[in-house]
Amino acid sequence: MSEKYQFKLPDIGEGMAEGTVGEWHVQEGDTIKKDDDLVQIENDKSVEELPSPVDGTIDKILVPADETAEVGQPLVEMTVADGLGNVDATATPATKPAAPKQDDNSAAGQDIYEFKLPDIGEGMAEGTVGEWHVKVGDTIKKDDDLVQIENDKSVEELPSPVDGTVLEILVQPDETAEVGQPLVKLSVAKGLGNVSGSDTTSTSAPQPHAASTNDTNQTAPAQADHSVPVLAMPAVRKFARDNDVQLTAVKGTGRHGQILKSDVEAFMKAPSSDTVASTTSNETASAKPAPVSADSAWPTHAEKMTPVRKATAKAMIKSSSEIPMIHLFDEVNVDKLWDHRKKYKELAKEHGVHLTFMAYMTKALAVIMKEFPVFNATVDMDNHAINYRDYINVGIATDTDRGLFVPNVKHADSRSLFAIAKQISANTAKAKDGKLSADDMGHTGMSITNIGSIGGGFFTPLINWPEVAILGMGKISPEPIVENNQVKIAKVLKLSLAVDHRIIDGGTAQRAMNRLKELLVDPELLLMEG
Repeated sequence: MSEKYQFKLPDIGEGMAEGTVGEWHVQEGDTIKKDDDLVQIENDKSVEELPSPVDGTIDKILVPADETAEVGQPLVEMTVADGLGNVDATATPATKPAAPKQDDNSAAGQDIYEFKLPDIGEGMAEGTVGEWHVKVGDTIKKDDDLVQIENDKSVEELPSPVDGTVLEILVQPDETAEVGQPLVKLSVAKGLGNVSGSDTTSTSAPQPHAASTNDTNQTAPAQADHSVPVLAMPAVRKFARDNDVQLTAVKGTGRHGQILKSDVEAFMKAPSSDTVASTTSNETASAKPAPVSADSAWPTHAEKMTPVRKATAKAMIKSSSEIPMIHLFDEVNVDKLWDHRKKYKELAKEHGVHLTFMAYMTKALAVIMKEFPVFNATVDMDNHAINYRDYINVGIATDTDRGLFVPNVKHADSRSLFAIAKQISANTAKAKDGKLSADDMGHTGMSITNIGSIGGGFFTPLINWPEVAILGMGKISPEPIVENNQVKIAKVLKLSLAVDHRIIDGGTAQRAMNRLKELLVDPELLLMEG
């Protein structure tokens, strides 16, 4: 005997709502042992290897590579030993999931229809369920209001595309769904279903875009007219690229002419014609070779982003689009700091510690975060609140061959300078070896990024969302300064500070910068802070 087990996406990072499948380490039919690597998951901050929680055999991979899943969404279904399953055996038989429910409906002359979240606005990727106008067991008529969906720009009432009875509500109020994700399951008349196992598939009449798909298979390519920019979600564009389909040749049946995945699939299945042949052959000819330039005199080539680079790109886009930043630039005389490090560098080495200027900066920033708690906060615009952390963890951006990682020094305010330096070294080694965990990078209050180590000066760092500030270290170089009305040469450190202007004003930022300079000018004062 055996049971079914569904492995669901866990929350692998602070506030993580979703993750993208990077790579599956198994295939359907494989056996896997508990704690063996199962799947690689990418999010905005990290790339994580998730182990299998059980021994089992892979039945079905539910979320393919490069697709995104929400926390709690099943990723894979396995056959496991008795007592280890987490799927109701009556609802999910060993070979055909949900078959009994569909058989019951078929016997009653009914099919199953899943209503999926449509794209209700150009470029919309997801929406939040505001209110359901039905409950399980209710009957609903076509065009009656079914559910309220909220996105960043509007609140929309979505009508039912079919007559039916509500069998199951799949996404609850205040939960977020992606475009194309099923929201509700309905029992509908024979021939109107769109769930596998019904007499008709997802291309049947109730689907607004699918109703015309089969009818237009042969004519869609010729009718495509994109005198306006092509509208298509990123996932659809990727699907088209992967299948060598030129979107300008595809007729969109979605809202405002948006091209849906089903449109691309219909185009691919369409009989060959001069238009189709010429379009796809040109696309294939230009897409297959490594150089992607149309001009052989000026060749180019493309390389796929690494998982870390993709995660970094997503995080930086989120940061720049959601955080209104202001930047401050200042410099500080660090002659005493330089001498202090030089004096204790050998002693630190005897204790197995590599004492760097970053350790001093981390210590100083911990003081700032304690004296200016707003630098150690997050912004909750949904509830118009500022959430303050009651701990002080300082993140340090670490440059590696695999990309940029931001591990942190936990409780930096209560640790000695040597302890901070030792933790920085350990984090750096783990980053370069690719062994950082989510915990190593989680719960960061504020980060430091150092471009001075490679000769940089002032710069404009981007805040690491959901943090509200980031400190940039530039180079230390000898420069003329005026002190006591005398010009002298001093070692000067460049500082750059970015803050979230939603909760930190320029005056507060400059006062924090002034205090930071006081601590860096006199290391003895810094060490008296704890």
